[in-house]
Amino acid sequence: MNTVKTAVLTLTVAIACLILLLTPDSYLDQPATSVSPPFMSNSAAPSTAGNPTPFALEKPSPVAPSRIPTGKAVESAASITPAPAVPAFDWLQVMYPQLAQITAMEHLPAEQALQELSPMLSDADPVVRLAALEALTDMTHPALLATLSAALVDSNPQVRILALQALGLQADSLAVSSIEPYLFDPEHDVRLAAITALSNLEYEAAALALASVIFDPKAVIRHHAVNALGEIGGETSRLYLLQARNDPDPDIRANAVAILDEFGEVRD
Repeated sequence: MNTVKTAVLTLTVAIACLILLLTPDSYLDQPATSVSPPFMSNSAAPSTAGNPTPFALEKPSPVAPSRIPTGKAVESAASITPAPAVPAFDWLQVMYPQLAQITAMEHLPAEQALQELSPMLSDADPVVRLAALEALTDMTHPALLATLSAALVDSNPQVRILALQALGLQADSLAVSSIEPYLFDPEHDVRLAAITALSNLEYEAAALALASVIFDPKAVIRHHAVNALGEIGGETSRLYLLQARNDPDPDIRANAVAILDEFGEVRD
């Protein structure tokens, strides 16, 4: 076995020597050329004279770190207007298609709008009646007083309240006679709306109408009546306020005295 290994090793060495003898050595006579690596600048190439200088690698350009926006940058980003939201589906317009018609009528001339809206005050649905009455509130027309007065007989108290509010904005003394009966409406809120409507009119006739409730059994009605008299002013209001100084409710008495002081009334 050792003889075989020795023979194989001897043969391998002989083949290697033969390859070295046959290889040409002409390339050893060629001068070495200086080749700059791709990452070197021309000025950093090694010097051919004297002692060679070591390669100088180019420093990479600094990369700016990412910045978190602050100050004005944040304000600028916050000022960006978001996309408008998609409007929600209006189920009310689907349930009451008359509402769109009523809204469109508000831009018509008063006489034409009154003709179109008046029939809707008799609609079976109180929502439609309220919407039609609301559209009439800010209008001015000679026939509007009669239309609003007719709405006071509505079975829905909310419609009556809105009609009273509209009458109080008419600046017409004739509205007092339409409002006065509703000082005794079965609904408490309707009664208060009638008092407020009279106080907005600020006519002597309105103060006379309030005389019927200045001694009402309900203190809250008397309280609002005293305030309304203070809003109206005048001699009639002053006379009823003098009587209110003897009201059984101490708050009403104090309120009447305070209003009379504003009128310049001298206390007894």
